[in-house]
Formats: sequence, structure tokens, C-alpha cells
Amino acid sequence: MKTTLIALLSLFLFAFTCEKDSKVVPITGLEADTIEAVEAAGVKAEDFKGNIDNLLTLEMASQVSGLSAADAVKKHSTTIIESVIYEWKSDRTREIEISKGNPMKIPMPNSVELSWVKNTTLKQFKHDYHNPTPEEIKRAEAAMDQKLKELEAEGKTTKESSDVSGGIAKNSISKFSVEEVPNLGDYAVFVNSGMMGVSTRDIKVFYRGLSFTLEVNLSDDQSYNDKKSVELARMIVEQKLK
Repeated sequence: MKTTLIALLSLFLFAFTCEKDSKVVPITGLEADTIEAVEAAGVKAEDFKGNIDNLLTLEMASQVSGLSAADAVKKHSTTIIESVIYEWKSDRTREIEISKGNPMKIPMPNSVELSWVKNTTLKQFKHDYHNPTPEEIKRAEAAMDQKLKELEAEGKTTKESSDVSGGIAKNSISKFSVEEVPNLGDYAVFVNSGMMGVSTRDIKVFYRGLSFTLEVNLSDDQSYNDKKSVELARMIVEQKLK
């Protein structure tokens, strides 16, 4: 289901594309500009492929979090989307809704995560991360419905699974909103979303043709997490990308 959800949300978050006959059909017309931008980018995403822990090191995460590097657990994943996360044990919990009206509390570690490192253009970045209009949401939901039908026809998902995935994805879209962050990189935004009763908030930064996403969860105080997100994002730009 996770793979299906990512595929569906990507339709919404990344230019409302649809997949047909193994080819991506652009709707916005920005993809060609993005391909050219990759070649001309000041910073190449491929330089960090397989080793984005060089972009966000344990030492940087420890410095911003104020937590001991020796106590951190590092998780570096290259499945679907490459990410690196540093976690520390905490006494916090988070409530998730496995099914409607059935909440469950789970342990919530303190964490710092980097993901979605890629080349793009400023124009494409702003298109991907803006507050959607009602018409855009309508188009995105129609594209997701079509994608689910294709996945079912190809035997890659079941009707039951697609109904659940589609419902979760559409609920996530309804909670999607963007807030600009001044004086960070060339352009940056906080993106709010939510899934399975859990709200999420991460920061997405564009600098010299490269974009990346940070999710910082060190406190139940969101303003503190926001402050640390900006601090860490600025550190990455200043120490690793300039």
C-alpha cells in the first residue's frame, strides 16, 4: 500500500502527471525545462545519490538537535525514495488512526530526516509546492482515480487496497497547504499535510537547481521544530552546497 500511496500523492505533488504505456505524459509543460535545468544546475543531485548522509551528517543532526551523536540511531534507505534519518529515544507518543474511530498511540522518537534530493527549476519547484486551487484538487483526484484503475487492471493492486489507498491520499490532499519561508536558499516553503490521522509538516528548500526536504520532529511544540528545521536547512546550504 505504501508504494501505491506514494505513486498517488506524486500525481498531486509533482505537476499532475499521468502514466500511460510506461511514458510520463506532461500536463504542465514544465518537465522539459526541468530536464535542461538538471544539465545546467549549479549543484548535481547525482553527486549525492546513494550517500545523502554526506549532505546531512550525524554531526549536523546532533548539533541542531542538541542530542548526543553517540545515542543516535541512523537509518539510511534507498528504497523508493532515498532518505537518511537520525533518531533518539524519547518519552513522547503519537496517536494514529488505523481505521476510522480506532486511534492508537505509538512511541514517537526525536528525529531529523532528509529526503527528496533532486534537481529541478525554481519555476517547477514553485508549481509543485503551492496552495492548490479547487480546480487543481479536482484534477488531481481524477488523475488518482485513473491511476488506481490502471494499477488494478495491471494486477498491481486489489480493489479493496485501491479504495483504502485512494481514500487516504485524497484525505491527505485535503490537508495540503504551503507557507513561504523567507531568506532561506533561493526559495523555501513549509508544507503541511496529513495521513491516517497524523499531521505532517516539513520544509522544502530550493538552491542552485537542487531541492531537498527536511522533517524535524524534536518536540511537541511545532514552533520549536520549525525553528530547528530552518536552522538545519540553512546549515546544509551554507556548509554543503555553497
